[in-house]
Amino acid sequence: MKVKDLMTKDVVTFRPDMTIKEAMEILAEKNIGGAPVVKDGKLVGILTQRDILHYLDMAYKAQGWLLIPTPFDIIEIPKISSLPYERFTEILEKLGNTRVEEVMQKKVYYVEPEDDVEDAIELLAKGKINRLPVVNKDKAVVGIITRGDIIRGLYNIKNNK
Repeated sequence: MKVKDLMTKDVVTFRPDMTIKEAMEILAEKNIGGAPVVKDGKLVGILTQRDILHYLDMAYKAQGWLLIPTPFDIIEIPKISSLPYERFTEILEKLGNTRVEEVMQKKVYYVEPEDDVEDAIELLAKGKINRLPVVNKDKAVVGIITRGDIIRGLYNIKNNK
């Protein structure tokens, strides 16, 4: 089976010059965990919820706070009750105005449409990631394949759908 058989073709992408606030709004609106970053039609990075939380964690630590999230905090929003409100809003405002290119991962694993799904599975496991941009020979994003896409594909094969 090929990546093109399971990938999502209608891909949400970010621009490097977008703000994190704009990106977070899109992530929430589309109910997705991350998206490729594209400049001049080419893949230049990827931004995920994990990247945003990591950046937020670094901002906390720079203020001398230690963020120890609960499992629910990792899924939702970091616990803020112990942070002074003014400092927290300052950190969030700074984060919101930060450009995607400052937070995104620049080293991106990706696959091409004709690659075998097994190659995608290997990269997802190796990189401990949840999604892979699918690019053509010119490195333009033509799709995305997630762990969920692969699981659904395997389920459909098993159940002859």
